[in-house]
Amino acid sequence: MAVSKKDAKHPVGSRDKKSSASKPTIFSSSGTVVTVAAIATLGYFTIGYPRQTIPSHLLGHKAVSIENLLTENDAAELRRLAREYKTFPTNNADTTFYKTDHEHVGEAEPMTPGGICEHRYLVPDTTKTQCVLPGRIDVGRHFILSGGLLGLKETQERLVSRVLSFGRYIFNAESESIVKSLFARDNFQNAAKAVCPEDHQVLDPFQFNLIVQLPGQTVPLHIDAPYFWGASRFQFPQWLLAVMTFSDLFADKFINQVQVVAYFHEWNDVTLRHGNFKYYDGVHTKTTAGTTLDASTPAKVLYAHPRSGSVIDGSKTVHAADIYLPEADPPPNLDKSKPVRIEYAGGDTWHLRDDPQNDTYTSAPLKVYSEDDLRWTIVYRARCFADEAERQKYHDNNATMELDYILTTLATDLVHRRRIASVAEGLAMPRIDFAQLLLDEYIRYPYSAEAVVPFNYCAIGSAVPRLKHFFSRFCR
Repeated sequence: MAVSKKDAKHPVGSRDKKSSASKPTIFSSSGTVVTVAAIATLGYFTIGYPRQTIPSHLLGHKAVSIENLLTENDAAELRRLAREYKTFPTNNADTTFYKTDHEHVGEAEPMTPGGICEHRYLVPDTTKTQCVLPGRIDVGRHFILSGGLLGLKETQERLVSRVLSFGRYIFNAESESIVKSLFARDNFQNAAKAVCPEDHQVLDPFQFNLIVQLPGQTVPLHIDAPYFWGASRFQFPQWLLAVMTFSDLFADKFINQVQVVAYFHEWNDVTLRHGNFKYYDGVHTKTTAGTTLDASTPAKVLYAHPRSGSVIDGSKTVHAADIYLPEADPPPNLDKSKPVRIEYAGGDTWHLRDDPQNDTYTSAPLKVYSEDDLRWTIVYRARCFADEAERQKYHDNNATMELDYILTTLATDLVHRRRIASVAEGLAMPRIDFAQLLLDEYIRYPYSAEAVVPFNYCAIGSAVPRLKHFFSRFCR
């Protein structure tokens, strides 16, 4: 063992009590308690934690897979459209493309003078003056805690880079002729009506997204942004809509929808690149707490072949994509407080950047990719209505749920579940604590069925800094 000059002056065992006391370690009495608690937690997640418990109302929904959903001309036109759009910000900046009446539920705090959000879960709001929970904190938080489908054991910083894929969100389904054509085709119409409830066969196209993933990135387990009568992403954070869906307390106001995920990249080596669509629909054991999938039940797989597509109601089916090019390192650590984006740079070249956007750059990009390096998808969506009159009623209806009504309904249920003593107590909590309570209580994304330990213990270091060094020897 090498001995530094400093240590040579103090042979092992010769340091005085004051010296050793001044350097507390995890093996001090308090550190030992924390370490034992961490190990006990790992043991619980390994042996006793139910890995795949999904509420019964979010199971058993139909999915349709279509080969050659897109023609070669469609795929080429979508690639041209992506180059025309040029800039794709990270998906946690999706509110760049629309306005939300309530971007937060009261948890907002000011950004630091240096423009940083110090809380590990908060990100800049659209005004870049406050820090708020990201719209999909339900997704990112679970991914960091679980390590995703594979139960990855990685630091929060590395996992954030894996999950910050890039996209453009367009809420006028007829704004591009290629997309208008895709909605009108028989293959979409027939598959969509097979997914929509039999008594809700009138389709209402409302959105499409172009999504790009870098090597090493993934789409974590999630449900798509739900729509309710009087509540959508235009009024409330998506994580709150997800809580509403998981809780099943607003089922009478839920609006069914259908989404297509279609691939317009040219590569076809899915056994090497992966990036495949995975979803949960199995029903195994019914309990008083819901319907449970046993830990050996894998997600079903629909492969990401070019021009193929998956059709599903993603707002009531838990789904994900596995890691694209899993052997590749994820992108450089991406700072959630910076304007991270992927930008078209001409030819077939795309640049990853986090500096202010400009027509002329003086700094080098973080990384350079060819178009073939990337996983490209179009996601397009339609709501399902009973008839044309109901569809028109939705568009004419300006009534919106009140935020207080939603939070009070959830707080009332938390009292029933004995998680809080009273509604007043819940609503008086610091809002970030109340938000985390809602996420803990209602969101039920699965933990990995493949990992021996389905809990990502590498995330403990971010929550308990004094354990970061201890876990660093096991984590990437």
